[in-house]
Amino acid sequence: MKTSFKKNSMILFVASILIILMLSTSSASEPTIEFTYVPPRCSTDLLQGEVKNVNPANYKVAVFIFIPCAPDAAGWWTKPYSNSPLTPISPDGKWACNITTGGIDETATWITAFLVPNGYIPPLCTQCSEIPPELYQYPYAQVKREMSRIITFSGYEWEVKSMCDIEIEVGPGPNYFSDGEEDVWVDENGRLHLKITKRNEKWYCTEVFTKASLGYGKYIFHVTGKVDQLDKNVVLGLFTWDDIASDHHYREIDIELSRWGEETNENNAQYVVQPWDDPGNTYRFHMDLKDEYSTHFFLWNRDTLYFQSLHGHPALPPAPEDIIESWIYHGNDIPPDGNENARINLWLFNGNCPSDGKDVEIIIKSFEFIPNCECDLNHDHNCDMQDWLMFGEDWGRTDCIPSDPCECDLNQDGSCDMQDWLLFGEDWGRTDCPVYPQS
Repeated sequence: MKTSFKKNSMILFVASILIILMLSTSSASEPTIEFTYVPPRCSTDLLQGEVKNVNPANYKVAVFIFIPCAPDAAGWWTKPYSNSPLTPISPDGKWACNITTGGIDETATWITAFLVPNGYIPPLCTQCSEIPPELYQYPYAQVKREMSRIITFSGYEWEVKSMCDIEIEVGPGPNYFSDGEEDVWVDENGRLHLKITKRNEKWYCTEVFTKASLGYGKYIFHVTGKVDQLDKNVVLGLFTWDDIASDHHYREIDIELSRWGEETNENNAQYVVQPWDDPGNTYRFHMDLKDEYSTHFFLWNRDTLYFQSLHGHPALPPAPEDIIESWIYHGNDIPPDGNENARINLWLFNGNCPSDGKDVEIIIKSFEFIPNCECDLNHDHNCDMQDWLMFGEDWGRTDCIPSDPCECDLNQDGSCDMQDWLLFGEDWGRTDCPVYPQS
């Protein structure tokens, strides 16, 4: 092992120097498109932008917006109109597009604009699950717009779900959702409160999600409340979600606490990897809490998903008597990380009101995220010299395969190269790496 490490150490050192030059080189003459003004969500202002390094007379802009959640509108839409899908560019390179030309366009969360040559006819989108892939051959700009209300909880900024005061039922459920301070708030002790409330003969549910995309790691939710005794129509969701990743089932990983409308349903909790209806992707179990405190978490990396629920809010790893349930997922639907957020929602199954007609309130004491460590190759919580030696053993190989793997092929592309070196170095020195159970 040591001989192999010495053999490759100079290559690794030189590679770490060269990567600086590799990252700093770019072509200043490439055509580009950028946004100069993005209207706030719920606004009807024009989207504005600018193109560079092209003759504006030879190009147009193709704009698409993404509307979330709404059953009859969710997806990507061509803007400004299907019969006018291209936006002209002024001689000075500036352009503007009306992106609120119908329906509930002002609720759009994602906007993408492509710089396309004259003569190109872009595919039209009316509720597309994804932007047609052929468009990505052209330069583009993309932005995500925030919800109107942002709260701070457990050291993270969270967006509060709303539909711009438009009274429309959206998923999950479908339900009406409120971002009101009386329905979603953080108290003086730093705890998050979510409610289901009846107002004006309508039931309003609640959802929050992190502004930041967190990626692989350990997602820990400390819950306060008798969530084992929720009304039969109430669902508490602790999960990840990516609005625009339909090809990866929206990167949805769920811990859901509910009886799904059945009063006598003994299984009041479940772990889910989407698609939920594929065999082996849902694990249901009965939860009987000792008191009103519980902890629920999942660990996620590119080839492992592990779930666990615990009594109380114990230190981790827990004592055996604190464990309610655990599950290691063995299927093929583990999503890659991307633009997913951590999310918490409290909603009504099929939009049915609580069977007792009462408001519902749940408290999340805290949320914790521990990022994955690519460099903890020996799974001892640390990124140290032992991992460095393991990484160097196969450096330079280009024949890594599942039956003959390479410890250094961190991105699993068959080679141990600079991309793996960058991944390895990101968390060097950490001593808090999540450790995944071996199945």
